[in-house]
Amino acid sequence: MRFFHNEENMVEIFVKSAEYGVKAVQLIVYEPLVNALKRAEMDTGDDFFVVATVTSSRFEHDLSVLEDINPEIIAVHALFCDSLDERIGGWTAKIRDVGAIPAAATHIPGDTIPEMDRAGYDVEFYLAPLNPVGYAMLPDFESAIRAIKMTDKGIIAIKPLAAGNIRPDREVFSFIFKYADAVSVGVTSDGEMRETFSAARAAEAKDERNWRVTEI
Repeated sequence: MRFFHNEENMVEIFVKSAEYGVKAVQLIVYEPLVNALKRAEMDTGDDFFVVATVTSSRFEHDLSVLEDINPEIIAVHALFCDSLDERIGGWTAKIRDVGAIPAAATHIPGDTIPEMDRAGYDVEFYLAPLNPVGYAMLPDFESAIRAIKMTDKGIIAIKPLAAGNIRPDREVFSFIFKYADAVSVGVTSDGEMRETFSAARAAEAKDERNWRVTEI
C-alpha cells in the first residue's frame, strides 16, 4: 500500500521498467496510477502497451480516465464476467467504440471461459490466473488448464507467481508460456524487476506474441 498510494513511486517503477525494455503494463482504472503512467511516458518519451481493467460499474467514467493513455486492450473486471453480468455486451461495444480490444478478466477460468465462449461474447482475450501450483485457478487446476487450452481467445496470465509464493525463475515462465500469450507480473522494486524480467526472458517462448507486461 505504501507503493500504491505514492504516485512518485509509481512513476519511478514505470520509468525503470522502460529502461529495462519492458514498455507494457496491465493496470486497473485508478486515477493516480493512470496519472503516474502518463508522467512516465512524458519522462521517457515512450508509449506503453496498456492493458487496462475496468473495476467499476461506472463504465463511461472509467473509459474517460483512460483516454490519454490509449489502452490497446480493455478488460471487464472478473466481478462482472464471473457472474455473466447482463451489461457485458454493452460494455464490450463501448470498448470497441473507443478503439480498444475488448477482453474479460476471470477468477474462475475453468467455468467462466467456456461459458463466455459458448455465449459468444465479443472479447479477444481472457485475463486468467495461471501458475504451476494452481493458485487461484478456480474451480480447480485441471478445469482451468483445460479451458485455457480449449479457447480460441488469447490468454494473458495473471497471478503467475501465486501471490509471491513462487520465485520468478525460468521454469515458472516456461510453464506459463506453454498456455499464455502474455503474462502480467506485479513488481514494486528495481530488484524485483531485474529478477523477474531476466527469468521471463530466459524462458522466452518462440511465439512473438508473448509481450512482457508488468502489473501494479
